[in-house]
Amino acid sequence: MRFNIALCNTVTEPMIDIMMSTFNGARFLSEQIDSILSQDHAEFRLLVRDDGSSDDTIGILNAYASRDRRVVRLNDELGNLGASASFFVLIARSEANLLMLSDQDDAWLPDKISRTLDRMNDLIEQHGNETPLAVFTDLKVVDENLEVVNESFWEYQKLDPSISRDWRSLLAQNVVTGCTLMINRASKSAVLPCELSGMQHDHWIAAKIAKLGHIGFVAEPTVLYRQHGANVEGARKVDLFYLFSKMLKLPAAISAYRRTARTFGDISAARLIGKKLALNLKRLS
Repeated sequence: MRFNIALCNTVTEPMIDIMMSTFNGARFLSEQIDSILSQDHAEFRLLVRDDGSSDDTIGILNAYASRDRRVVRLNDELGNLGASASFFVLIARSEANLLMLSDQDDAWLPDKISRTLDRMNDLIEQHGNETPLAVFTDLKVVDENLEVVNESFWEYQKLDPSISRDWRSLLAQNVVTGCTLMINRASKSAVLPCELSGMQHDHWIAAKIAKLGHIGFVAEPTVLYRQHGANVEGARKVDLFYLFSKMLKLPAAISAYRRTARTFGDISAARLIGKKLALNLKRLS
């Protein structure tokens, strides 16, 4: 019998927590929340932590929370932490069986949760729910008006999602976009605490789970990945100039690669840099 983890939701211990960190995101926030609340899989909690907004973000969040019990604001006195640290606070506070991450300025396609959940259930059947597990997906690159720029972020960035099966390659080149991630509860002990403050949260989460557990992916977009000029991270078309500019930064990043290699173990900084160069050169072919 197929185990469906989605059937056991309760209000006090939701099966799925969608975690969103906001910061001055009023411009696109309502559209993002509406796309989440309109999912064909309706049983979840949207757990939101604001990171010190000075615009109308708080008012928008409070309005949604008053209308829909699934929207819950996390209040704390931690102040502005930055997006990555804020997401780790949310992960630590969640007791759900499954956790998802959401940006504040995208739009989710209506079956994002259900398609990601189907792939997660496959991993659970294969590896058990006590193993750290993660699922990520492709995205559609869109402009600020949600007009499609490219049907596939992976194609746009010339990314190979299959390298996620090798944690060393994934550590060298992240192919996992945080706003598409779903992880299981067993992953919390794998990713907390984050020991590399300079690494993006999605890269840390993906690489740790790839090393200690298993990652799967959905080779279809589930998110409209909005590009609007103020993205914390965004989609940039990959060409020779882009990769050359990346490679120019490698010498200055050697100390960071050394810290990363020491933290993860079982790989040297030199091998990590070599993998990074090889994977970037492959993107040109």
